[in-house]
Amino acid sequence: MVYADDIGSFPLPKEIKKEEFSKIYFRNYDKILRGEEPDEIFKKSIFTSLKYKIKAGLDYVTYPQHFDMHKQFLEPILKYQSEPYLIDEKKAIIPEVKVVEEFSKEYYEETGEPLKLRVCVTGAVELYLRTEFGTYVYPEVLMNIAESVNRFLKNSLVDKKYIKAEVFSIDEPSLGLADIMNLDEETLIKALDKSVESVKDKHVQIHLHSLKMAESVVKCDNIKILTGEFASTPINAELIKKEDLERYDKFLRAGITRTNIDTIIGELVEKGVKYTEYDLIDDKETIKKRFKWLLEKFGNRILFAGPDCGLGSWPSQEVAYELLRRTVEAVRETGREG
Repeated sequence: MVYADDIGSFPLPKEIKKEEFSKIYFRNYDKILRGEEPDEIFKKSIFTSLKYKIKAGLDYVTYPQHFDMHKQFLEPILKYQSEPYLIDEKKAIIPEVKVVEEFSKEYYEETGEPLKLRVCVTGAVELYLRTEFGTYVYPEVLMNIAESVNRFLKNSLVDKKYIKAEVFSIDEPSLGLADIMNLDEETLIKALDKSVESVKDKHVQIHLHSLKMAESVVKCDNIKILTGEFASTPINAELIKKEDLERYDKFLRAGITRTNIDTIIGELVEKGVKYTEYDLIDDKETIKKRFKWLLEKFGNRILFAGPDCGLGSWPSQEVAYELLRRTVEAVRETGREG
């Protein structure tokens, strides 16, 4: 069986501006740390987005990300560091997960099923590149950031009758694309494995935009699933071999629906096509065709499938929901046909 999931980011409700949400983000972070109730606008943003994701039929739902993926983790690391770039373990929380946990009680009452959650944290290499050190890697600093990432994941290991966090991901979009001067393979593998050490017995993914570093990543003991953005970047399918996946007992999360909205719009404008917001979404037959191609190439080494990347920059929650719904249907129908 191939599970359908999403990467994380999602549009805010129309009545809530991104700037407004960003201003209150860390206020609510600290409120939750103190055991206080978050602001209603904060909860509403997450609840509304989560309902759309659940309605789309995803097998595993990622908590809705509405905030900058770098600041979300780097600012708390710096504010609550017990030593350079190592966050105090008790302060390493994802406030959205706490809000989703509250919502899941209502979900359980309605369905009788626990909410199956996917948790993502921005990866250690990605965060390192946003520090003052830039592209020159000091291994000690990188490892402290990796341990910080590990602590965020550890504190998100919710397992209750109404919610179960079963899929965990580190987001490393720059890995394989950025020119990192002195990052050797041994240090990279050590940092990636440390990042997910606390959740290594779960479904552990690494979200990559490029699979250029796949030969190194498959050697990680604690990471079992590599994301490939195959919809917008089909060349990724040539950068990893099924034989290597089998050799290291790894799997793929296949990105089968394009999410690079600026490129999609640019293509339509260049062609002189008048379009609606819903025309930006790949049609279901295209998604199915892409998925079948990947199944023929990688077979049972594909364990998850969904959109290439997050949907935070898409026009509305309704359009983002339709993209997810269409993708889920394509995954299910292709599975039945196969």
